[in-house]
Amino acid sequence: MSATLSYVFCLVRGARQPTLRGIGDGMPGGGELRAIEVGDRFWAIVQSVPEGEYGESSLARGLQNLDWVGPRAIAHERVIESFLSSPALLPMQMFTLFNSDDRVVEHVRSDRARITRILKRIEKKVEWGVRLTWNEQAAREKAASKRARTGTEFLARKRDVLDVSRKQLAEARTAADRVYKAIHRQAAASQRRTSLERATPGSRLLLDAAFLVPAARSGAFKTAVREQTRALRGSGIETSVTGPWPAYNFIQ
Repeated sequence: MSATLSYVFCLVRGARQPTLRGIGDGMPGGGELRAIEVGDRFWAIVQSVPEGEYGESSLARGLQNLDWVGPRAIAHERVIESFLSSPALLPMQMFTLFNSDDRVVEHVRSDRARITRILKRIEKKVEWGVRLTWNEQAAREKAASKRARTGTEFLARKRDVLDVSRKQLAEARTAADRVYKAIHRQAAASQRRTSLERATPGSRLLLDAAFLVPAARSGAFKTAVREQTRALRGSGIETSVTGPWPAYNFIQ
């Protein structure tokens, strides 16, 4: 029998063993999913995978191949998101591997205090993502569509169209800051990825943020986002809301 490793998808807290029905396959090449008890209502969702494919050297080669990584990334997230309705869900990083189930249990128990603190923070909460992007073409078209009644107004409109990239982008960033502050008050916690927003000069990404929201308030949160972004419609600012997700950005 070939050697296997224990691949850990997530930790789940619940009064009873979590059901695995309907989840489907886990990692390509792996065995059946199973839930192993690690003590005090904690369960690890685990799968045996062949060491020949997921061992250190094979993993290093596979990570260089997007065609290899892609299906595994999808499988990893699919399994984790199957437990989104659990009282508390702690996603593990991709390719969290141990030599055996006993080592999984040992690791969780040795790190119990930290894990408990994290799960207490994210218990009964989900993550929502909000992105605001600047559509320069739409803003230019809006500026150009305004009719000029005099020669002075015509020159002013032409100047506005030519200046839209600089002036209106600055205004759009100010609007995005205002929206973020308002939405932040509707969440238990938030993280704004400003480094990604400003990754390149002239970036058109105005806001990229994650919000930790009580699951029971998800509807109210989405309503708040719609209300805060309603005034931005037609200004060249586009809104994208994603979720709910496991609290990927709030488990450190």
